[in-house]
Amino acid sequence: MNQQTRQQTRSFFAGADALTDNVALLEWCENSRRILHAGALELGICASELDARLRAVSRGPMGGMSGRARARQVARPIQQASEALVIASRYIVTAGSRFQAVYLPELETAGHRPRRQDFKFKA
Repeated sequence: MNQQTRQQTRSFFAGADALTDNVALLEWCENSRRILHAGALELGICASELDARLRAVSRGPMGGMSGRARARQVARPIQQASEALVIASRYIVTAGSRFQAVYLPELETAGHRPRRQDFKFKA
């Protein structure tokens, strides 16, 4: 299997069939985290911009709601979707960390080394 095919099979939407080993699982966790984080940022920016644009629209003819209230009704679900993606990203990070913690003996036997902590306090 060439490198491009391997990258395609380890995408966010690949599913469990592509998760055949520890490397694939950890790469999937990292790639999923990146995708979810980027999506959360994009949704958050979109919600803010939409809210700002819709606030400029004057009061509605029905219900007498202010432009701010109407804008919030439209932009808030998008903002909540952004927050949901942030939470999903955290769960993916947790799953990757727990995999490394729970399967540490098998990973060490296979030669996997966790990331070193390069940050040190010195006097």
